[in-house]
Amino acid sequence: MGTSLPTDVLFALKMISDSFPVGKLKGVGRKLGGSYNLNIKIETSKGEFVARIMNRPNRFEHLNYVQTVLANLTKKGLPVLNPILTKKGEAFISFNDKLLQVTPFVRAETFQDSPKQVAASARMLSTFHQAIQFPQSGPEPVWSFNRPSHYYSNALADLKRIPGIPSHQLSEAEKIAENIMATWNQSQKDLPSAIIHGDWHFWNQLYKDNEVYSIMDFDFMEHGKRIHDIAYSMWVIYIILPYTKGFDELFIKEYIGLTEEEVSILPVAIARVSLFILCQSAYADNPEEKWHRRFRKQIPLIQWLLSKSRFHEILRENKENK
Repeated sequence: MGTSLPTDVLFALKMISDSFPVGKLKGVGRKLGGSYNLNIKIETSKGEFVARIMNRPNRFEHLNYVQTVLANLTKKGLPVLNPILTKKGEAFISFNDKLLQVTPFVRAETFQDSPKQVAASARMLSTFHQAIQFPQSGPEPVWSFNRPSHYYSNALADLKRIPGIPSHQLSEAEKIAENIMATWNQSQKDLPSAIIHGDWHFWNQLYKDNEVYSIMDFDFMEHGKRIHDIAYSMWVIYIILPYTKGFDELFIKEYIGLTEEEVSILPVAIARVSLFILCQSAYADNPEEKWHRRFRKQIPLIQWLLSKSRFHEILRENKENK
């Protein structure tokens, strides 16, 4: 098929025609983006599709929950990318301890560092949060950026057992973690809950005419505090873009419906994302190297967020303009 994919992956792709109503497999194209799953463009007798081979553990219960949520979001008119159901009406098939999904291949623009796309993403996130709110939580994803308080203390304790990580840096991180989690935990009862995406960033949407045309990648979807999605998006602006002046202010202004409680906790919520990324060093292949690199990037951001910074001025101005 003209590709260097492993034999087991190629064999899985050949099973698609037998399980999904997409026609006969004609060719295997390029690998597409994605940090957690293997996404491969394929061509069949009925068109172009994307095969998603999930490498991380997934719970069937969570995948079925996601499918239910996506069906409801589609009814509400949101442009979510739904998987194609198998001939038996299921959203995935199992193969050699992996799961295989098929979605349509969407022709649209990826994120191009455009302020209009940032604004569109913020508006769509608020629509996403308001579209459907289940009265009870569904199954949690196997992996998540949104961790309970004990995760941070456990990870920092694990990091203490790794040689080469300075004790004064760990001590600083522990004090910051105690501060962040105490404030975060006190805020919970006043924060609005919703179905959250769990990995809302600008490359998990496709755009047409600078509006969101398709929302993708729902592996981390769960019921939670919607401020987590907002905070994660803001963290992406500061760390991954890298920060483009004005994108933070634009995103906050374009997200419709922020409550006073969410405005108040937002700097801490973003700092909590940074803290998670730092603590994840404990479980990396090279924890010492990851810690040093992440400490240099995440700690200054956390300190800035928790100080009397420009960020707080943005929040104050946003509140006054409403």
